[in-house]
Amino acid sequence: MVAGDQSDPADVLIIGGGPAGYVCALRAAQNGRSVTLIERDRLGGVCLNDGCMPSKQLAVFAAAKAGAERLAAAGMPAFAGAPDMRAFQKSRAATIATLVKGVAALLAAAGVNTVAGNAWFVGRTRVCVELGEESVRYFDFKDVVIATGSSAVELEGLPFDGDRVVEPSRALEWQFVPENLLVAGDDYVALELAVAYARLGSRVTLVTKSERLLPDFDLDISTAAQRGAKATGIDVVLSENPSLRAEGAERVIVSADRRPNLEQLQLTAVGIAPSTTRLVVDDHLRIDRHVFAIGDVTGGLPLAHRAMAQGRVAGEVLGGKPAAMDVHALPRAVFAEPEMAAVGSTEAAAREVGVEVDVGRFPLGALGRAVAESAVSGFAKLVFARRSGILIGAHLAGPRATELIAEMALAIEMGATAEDIALTVHAHPTFAESLMEAAEVAVGRPVHIRLPKR
Repeated sequence: MVAGDQSDPADVLIIGGGPAGYVCALRAAQNGRSVTLIERDRLGGVCLNDGCMPSKQLAVFAAAKAGAERLAAAGMPAFAGAPDMRAFQKSRAATIATLVKGVAALLAAAGVNTVAGNAWFVGRTRVCVELGEESVRYFDFKDVVIATGSSAVELEGLPFDGDRVVEPSRALEWQFVPENLLVAGDDYVALELAVAYARLGSRVTLVTKSERLLPDFDLDISTAAQRGAKATGIDVVLSENPSLRAEGAERVIVSADRRPNLEQLQLTAVGIAPSTTRLVVDDHLRIDRHVFAIGDVTGGLPLAHRAMAQGRVAGEVLGGKPAAMDVHALPRAVFAEPEMAAVGSTEAAAREVGVEVDVGRFPLGALGRAVAESAVSGFAKLVFARRSGILIGAHLAGPRATELIAEMALAIEMGATAEDIALTVHAHPTFAESLMEAAEVAVGRPVHIRLPKR
């Protein structure tokens, strides 16, 4: 390598160009800071290139086929022929390229200096960036932001081999539909991939050591997830080691924990204790006065929208503005069968901490739009604090759930009550009406279903 003591100044240096890093770069630049962004791979990180975006594109692709099949009784003809996965992969690659180009254009327009390379700390205020096999570059920073994301973790007995046993991102690259597929995991990633490939024609077995799917969601959501998976033709196996079912599977997808990408950063050089789990930050996303951390490296739910929210906050703090990370309502979305989404507290969690609740639950079987679309498997479940009437949790299953959850997140953030939601006129006929109807159940004035017995 060519190395030396010469370095470039960096007002704000951000390591990692994923959802957390690039959003932080844009916001800090908007606030007048001069920003240098280091990315070792492609801008957009795992979410844009290997996760959120391509997985949702696969989910939509598979759902189109399932949607036509669901409407067969209403006269919709079946699709002719098998899905063309080679064509899908060309479309996926084009989509990713467009999005990466868009992020690059935004950074360039904001004046962010983007550097391609692998970075690590070599001093309290210095970073070394490997630009190639024989070239490095040094930067001396005033403030630094660690946003290096996370990587998939193997399950015991199912090590990744890059071919037959793969992490979720690799399964999005397949140019064929496996005839026999094992999916190991209980989270939303495992469920989404299992449903997508089952819809496309795979014989799918979904295996987890857990007692239920989506174990950190409301129990009613977990029940809907399992029912939907089975309705899609998936063999769901609970409370069993997935490695015991791997023999005979053509392909295996493993969706387990994720590990923060911290090992190569040489954190001790910047005065941070080494960690393989997470970096501890305050409400301003600081580790110390001049070192910030955002995204998956801070632990918690590895969600792109959480990372982006952290990026916005850190960008504001770097710009000298008052800002703090206090997400009162973090929505989660599952693109499976049915679509599911949640925000806020579950019914069980609220009761465990002594909060008395009123629950409004409205079945989609009583919703006109759902009946018209032959999509009656689902519900809207809203959890309200009994004493105040304030919404503290929302759990949705059914079409558009992943979109409707934003209204419920806003309602929680604004302190909306059951009366507020029940009195808000929702357009008809829409799936959004289920939210109003569930609130009416909670206040004891349902119109389209009988009042449940308390």
